[in-house]
Amino acid sequence: MRLRLARCTSADLHAWTGLTGPQMQHLVGQLWDLAPDTGRGRPWALPFADRVLLVVLSHRTNLTMQQLGSLFGISHAAAHRVITRLAEPLAQLLGPPPTDRRELWVVDGTLIPVHDQRRTAKSKNYRRSVNVQVVCRARDRRVVAVGDAWPGNRNDIVVFRETLAKTLPDHPRLSGDGGYRGCDRIRTPRRGPDGRIIKDRTYHRFRKRRAVAEHTIARLKDHQILRQCRRRGDAINHAVAGVAALHNLKLDIR
Repeated sequence: MRLRLARCTSADLHAWTGLTGPQMQHLVGQLWDLAPDTGRGRPWALPFADRVLLVVLSHRTNLTMQQLGSLFGISHAAAHRVITRLAEPLAQLLGPPPTDRRELWVVDGTLIPVHDQRRTAKSKNYRRSVNVQVVCRARDRRVVAVGDAWPGNRNDIVVFRETLAKTLPDHPRLSGDGGYRGCDRIRTPRRGPDGRIIKDRTYHRFRKRRAVAEHTIARLKDHQILRQCRRRGDAINHAVAGVAALHNLKLDIR
């Protein structure tokens, strides 16, 4: 049986995509506003809602184009065309960072294994990976911004300075771990004259903030595309931002 959104039960939809029915319908409406069908060119093999389902499923399960095409009853080329069309609009749903300067933000880096060796390097956890910086809001673990992918052997502070530091607005309450020591924009744990971290109450607060960022990244990596990404070039950045947008959608609509 060919997979179609109209035939999916709520339990099946949540198991396959991690989204509920209302969340999926809201996502379909948002993507239609960004990338509606124009009626020109080659007709699509699937209705728009089913194309959105295919893209979300590709992020959640990381199936190959052949597997996605077989699941929806279309060719692998048609599945690739759908993802190429909707992956970037999905990434755009992440939107600009909020402007409330009272909120506490936490930054942390994560390594993502990627097949495109032009963008990767050998790192401590993976043979070939990229380093992506993630900024989240401590209050509700909402993703504020994600940086572009850099080779996985770069330090977090180097990647932050070359990516998010150039695009993220100045924020007075941005916290990070000891890996960002020396960056004026990020608050890091205090150190004594001997260079060691002072383990006082302030340090325990930093540990809790770091746990918020790590838990947020763990939720992002529920999407298998961030565990073995087969995208290339800018499509890697679109995949990360798209997953962050899906994560925020689940926080906005319960």
